[in-house]
Amino acid sequence: MAPTFLDIMDDSDIKMYFSLRLYFPHKIIAGIAIFIAPTTPQDLVSLCISERCPTPMNYLEALSIYTLLKTYEKSTCASILERDDRFAWVNVNQHEVLSSKLPLGSSSVVAYTYSWASEMYSRVNTIEFLIRNELTDMIDHHTHSWPTLEVPKQELSQRLVLFKRRSFCLLFKLADCTTGLTDTLKIRAQQAEYLDSLTSPELASLGVIVEVMGQNYFSMTKNILDASASENDWTSRPPPQEWFFAPARLRSENMANDNWIRECMCVFEDLIQRFGPHFPYVFLEGGRDRLLRPDLWAQTMLQEGLDNMNAYELGYTMSFASLQSVVWKVFCHKVDCSLQDSWSTAKEIVESEMRGYAIDADEG
Repeated sequence: MAPTFLDIMDDSDIKMYFSLRLYFPHKIIAGIAIFIAPTTPQDLVSLCISERCPTPMNYLEALSIYTLLKTYEKSTCASILERDDRFAWVNVNQHEVLSSKLPLGSSSVVAYTYSWASEMYSRVNTIEFLIRNELTDMIDHHTHSWPTLEVPKQELSQRLVLFKRRSFCLLFKLADCTTGLTDTLKIRAQQAEYLDSLTSPELASLGVIVEVMGQNYFSMTKNILDASASENDWTSRPPPQEWFFAPARLRSENMANDNWIRECMCVFEDLIQRFGPHFPYVFLEGGRDRLLRPDLWAQTMLQEGLDNMNAYELGYTMSFASLQSVVWKVFCHKVDCSLQDSWSTAKEIVESEMRGYAIDADEG
């Protein structure tokens, strides 16, 4: 059984906070709020009327304190949104969203609670990391000349950053629409419904940002292999990057073949759309946490995806179409283009959207 609120707080905590109640009411509010963020009104009432409380209250008094605490919590969280305009890109308007706690997709947070505020900060940090990481470098690996906006370099950088913020917000929403769902069939149906509700520019942005990250994942992995091979024989020594992933059953003599990287890339793209921007962040940065190693969870998800793909190809199981293919299918239907033309059409739409962005000349 999970510990109750009374179990979490020890007697010294209770005495300290309740001794301040008459003299520093705002202090007691802030102090107890730290403890009750994940609890219920019943927890607080149980504490306030229990013999562990130095100055036991009646039920109504305890309930009024809880109400006051929740009001304080809500106002504090609301004020957070006014401090930084980057919160505009992390889906703050949805009442309940997925948490970044591992495993991704397993828990959620409700708006205007302390856990929600923590999640919003986490999302801002995730976006800032990805914006500056080579995973999101905006390069067409076929032409090496995109986007083709004829603007100064600094302005182009600003427009690219804004495009990424908008696209990551869509990815958060695509993941958040599955909040509370555990069945894969229902999750895919919900995401398909969300994709169908998007406009053509929004679908273009989603398709492009995922394609960009997928292609960069491929290039980054291949570059590591090439660099390792030139320095030494990578069949006897693993590549140096912590995030590097190779399938469990991949033989070293087959590592030079690009096919396995492309398979990983497809699964990587699908996981980005399933879990949102948190997934690539955990995959790339998780290795820095030497204690918890969240990157190992991300690699496990990649391996699961590859196993499912192989099982489908061998006819052992049924499988869903990749989310990226669903994005392009809906996009092609809305703009009336062929699948072969989807990438070039989406790029044109994205460039047109970038030209229309209102850019602050003072931004760096």
